[in-house]
Amino acid sequence: MKDRRRMHRRYYQKRLKHRKHKLRKTVFAVLILLFALLIGLLVKVVLFPKEDGKEKNRHEDNTSADLTGDDQKEQKSTAVITLNGENSIEIKLGEEYIDPGYSAADKDGTDLTAQVQVDSSALNRAGEQQIIYSVKDSKGREAQAVRKVTVLPNTEYDTPGLPICMYHYVYDPASPPDNLDSNFISTDSLAEEMKYLHDNGYYFPTWQEVRDYVDGKLILPEKSIVLTFDDGPNYMYLGIPILEQYQTPATSFVITSYWNDREMLYGYASDYLTFESHSHKMHQGGGSIGHGGIYTAMTREEVLADLEQSFEICGNRDAFAYPFGDYTEEGCSTLEEAGLLCAVTTENAKCYPGDNPYILPRVRMLGTQTLASFISAVN
Repeated sequence: MKDRRRMHRRYYQKRLKHRKHKLRKTVFAVLILLFALLIGLLVKVVLFPKEDGKEKNRHEDNTSADLTGDDQKEQKSTAVITLNGENSIEIKLGEEYIDPGYSAADKDGTDLTAQVQVDSSALNRAGEQQIIYSVKDSKGREAQAVRKVTVLPNTEYDTPGLPICMYHYVYDPASPPDNLDSNFISTDSLAEEMKYLHDNGYYFPTWQEVRDYVDGKLILPEKSIVLTFDDGPNYMYLGIPILEQYQTPATSFVITSYWNDREMLYGYASDYLTFESHSHKMHQGGGSIGHGGIYTAMTREEVLADLEQSFEICGNRDAFAYPFGDYTEEGCSTLEEAGLLCAVTTENAKCYPGDNPYILPRVRMLGTQTLASFISAVN
């Protein structure tokens, strides 16, 4: 344990030194740029004072000319789009939208209906949305029309499901840990999987988007996935460069009592790794439900106090991973009271619209899995 802490401290000190060096270089570059801009401005004022004034006047003259009535009319499109049916429609999320129809024509009577572009992308989210119709006239000037659509929440549409992947630790196959088991995935395997996600255009929703998805308020792209690593950044110094290389965002669920120095925890910070709570001191035995974690035996007040400590260190309070995957119905309501959007278990499955956001299952990732088995599990 002492060796591991020394290793983590060396890693943190190395990253901190790198950041300070990068910051000094950035500050120096900004100072050089500001100095160059100042010199350029002085030269312009001293050598070309009158030209600068003339250029300003010419610009003002052009602006005034642009605002004349004739030119304003000239800029307007001569095309007109006419919408059929009601201008306000109501549908359920995921329900097939059947357009009532439209037509478009230029001022000379030229039919432009076939050229109309229809943007209905906003219909993937519940709420007051718009369908935008656009077309260009013979001079390339665009005309638009808007149809209002009320999209109602819906949890019954067909979806392939959302895999929330549950990883644990990353290791270097050239130097495997003594306690190597299926919770460890090699850097080679992780890189192979992240490359697959990157090359195949996967979307990585935020926890707010995950919540909206299960609440039936959002349709996610078909290739969507959430990556999570339990227990904190143990060995994640090996995984972070891979996440960054393939631009695959992930969540690290942190047992913050192991990392109660926030500055040290954030030595592992990355644009592609977000810290969320795996509790402060609740990842221990003492309960009689599931795997026997103490979480299910704690009072509401004790749980809330523990969570607040964890949120403070993590810096986020969007998602929570139950210690050992154990939970109770009362515990779910406590998490909602704490302001969390989602909570995840260790149940092996995808999540779907209509699922309880505080007991979301995850797809378990094993260190022994092949790329083919990974692809099968997430598709």
